[in-house]
Amino acid sequence: MMNKDVSRVPDVLALELSEALDICAALNWHVEVCTTAPPRDNPGGPLRVVRITVAAPEKAVLTVARENQGKEV
Repeated sequence: MMNKDVSRVPDVLALELSEALDICAALNWHVEVCTTAPPRDNPGGPLRVVRITVAAPEKAVLTVARENQGKEV
């Protein structure tokens, strides 16, 4: 069983993709980017990390989605 030490996972959740990639590179993490979108009304804002999944030691999948700017939740 693979040891997934979550204390070493880059803290990139909710960051813009470019910043998240810079942080991962600085920590020597290899990442794959997977894009997702809502079923309707694809927002046009910047891509942000909405999930990080550890795939192997120092390898992760970043799931990103476009931010819906101007809409508060």
